[in-house]
Amino acid sequence: MKRLGLILLLILGGLSVKASYKQDTTIVEFTDRGVKKRVTVYAASKTDFDLPRNLNLDNVLKSIGVDSAERKKAFMLLGQSGEKQDTILVIARDGRNVKIVARDVRGQLGKRDTLRNGNDEHWSRSDSNDDDDDDDNRSTYKKTKGKEGNSRFFSRSDFGFYVGLNNWSNGPAAVPELETWNSRFIALSFRRNATLINGKQMDLALSYGPEISWNNFMFEGNNYIDHATEQIEFLKSAKDLNRTKLVVTSLNLPIMFNFGFEEAKLKIGLGGYIGYRVGSYRKLKYSDSKKKEIDRDSYGLNDFRYGLTAEIGKKRGITFFGRYDLNELFKSSQKNASGLQAWTIGIRL
Repeated sequence: MKRLGLILLLILGGLSVKASYKQDTTIVEFTDRGVKKRVTVYAASKTDFDLPRNLNLDNVLKSIGVDSAERKKAFMLLGQSGEKQDTILVIARDGRNVKIVARDVRGQLGKRDTLRNGNDEHWSRSDSNDDDDDDDNRSTYKKTKGKEGNSRFFSRSDFGFYVGLNNWSNGPAAVPELETWNSRFIALSFRRNATLINGKQMDLALSYGPEISWNNFMFEGNNYIDHATEQIEFLKSAKDLNRTKLVVTSLNLPIMFNFGFEEAKLKIGLGGYIGYRVGSYRKLKYSDSKKKEIDRDSYGLNDFRYGLTAEIGKKRGITFFGRYDLNELFKSSQKNASGLQAWTIGIRL
């Protein structure tokens, strides 16, 4: 019960961090040569989005996530109105309200276009020639400093779902092989990102937070683990087994240095983790029966674990990760599994 209470406390703590995150409002301001108006778009957004090189209302709304029907609605309303200022509301695909404010500024098409968010962070776009098309390669984007510095590459907090494959190495010859595709790793991560360096080309953040993980070690054939005595044993069942595995549940604390490269939209994380085993069990399922045998036991496993971790991925895409336990999976007294170390590879969603 104490372990279950600890799990709930850490999970609720992670959720409270997530819930306290304040949603920012992103403001994009530019001159649309098509409608000949100065346009300001307000959109609720927790993360930055990529602006198109050609700043017009259609491209900006598309980058925010507004579908074609809503974009046509905005163009139609702007075309019908003859007021000095128009205010239009459209809906993004994820349900966010997007407000558009358009002002009649004919003769002022050479003004600077800016983007900023609720933290007074903003970017500027300058045209070298007002008569050039917006697609001109000489047009550039650059970050400019606001009250709280440059825009952050990493969000202040995030939730991650890890899924991957387990295996182990360095064990005695008697240790059975694992089924590659059925030895799965699953983890739920509640992470905080503290920006340490906020540069024009690279951001550096310290990422940390509680995580609960499940390591599934699926044995090949009819092999299974037993702990009837003080020593674990790897045995072979007389009956055919449809499923035979060892499951280890842990509470972990990964700590990583995350590097974010703005131009490449690439992130790389390097660090380590510590963890505590909160549960473990063996599961057997026989081929000639639907009955499952689940036996909860320590199975000679180490209660504490620590290791190295690395991640690499795009800013808004799938992240690949790898982990390697530096300590042994089983206690030193377990001679039948001496030296065995676990490792994991997979993706973070």
